[in-house]
Amino acid sequence: MPAFLDIKVQMPVLYSSYYIFMWGGEEFMVYVTGDCHGDFRRFSKKGQKNSGIKIADDDYIIVCGDFALLWAKNRELEYNLRWFSQLPYTVLWVQGNHENYNMIEGYPLEEWHGGKVRHIVRDKVILLERGQVFTIEDKTFFTFGGASSHDISGGILDRGSPAYKADYRRAKRSGKPFRILNESWWEHELSDEAEFEEGSRNLARAGYKVDYVISHCGSNRLQKALECYYMSPGWFGQDILTNYFEELEDKLQYKHWFCGHYHEDLRMDSRHTILYHSVAPVESGGVYIRVNKAGFPNQG
Repeated sequence: MPAFLDIKVQMPVLYSSYYIFMWGGEEFMVYVTGDCHGDFRRFSKKGQKNSGIKIADDDYIIVCGDFALLWAKNRELEYNLRWFSQLPYTVLWVQGNHENYNMIEGYPLEEWHGGKVRHIVRDKVILLERGQVFTIEDKTFFTFGGASSHDISGGILDRGSPAYKADYRRAKRSGKPFRILNESWWEHELSDEAEFEEGSRNLARAGYKVDYVISHCGSNRLQKALECYYMSPGWFGQDILTNYFEELEDKLQYKHWFCGHYHEDLRMDSRHTILYHSVAPVESGGVYIRVNKAGFPNQG
């Protein structure tokens, strides 16, 4: 079982809440970033400049969930779809917990680079489905999106319920975060058994060996390490997805695992990176932030 330990790394330069990374002029074809929540400025030329990168034509950038392009059918969506269609590179993404799964399911499943996808904008914005193994630029990626929402302590309200108005007033008075069923929260944020089984079959065909793992949340042990970092034991709960990832930590051979979800840019150890605003080449191993040694327990 790998330990999550502090490593000596270079501190990034801070720029307007984004981190700038210099990669010595090397050319990388695949980049990775974290949650967008409908804020797509990092994909613009100015956003790339702020991140210290330049994504070339025909490159790929992978979003580790909570992309939130598909949220509501409105003029903002129409504008964003047109804007993404004009990008010279391709945006790939896995699902987060803040996605409109009803809208996602309206796009047909197709085969692409060895796995199942949904083309949201043809060849420009592509959803990488759960439990798939893709080959992109001679690198293999296992993708598995989704996560449990942590901002529902005030409840999940159903607008179709006769008690909705009373429930809404109660939730507002509580001051706790709440969501509305099929408007801001969707049941399919977590996987079903069929998706887990498909992921296991695809990994078995790959000999349980890939270059990179792309997910939204992480394994139980990664969450425990984060709890130590925050000095908040028990902050993140376990669920069927974090348990599944925990099993993969012991079975799967991989170079690096990237995830989002936790709204931090942190390199947990030599093989695990959490991303939020940062954009990094996959071969870099992600972001570099010095952390307190006490924050990472030896779980060996």
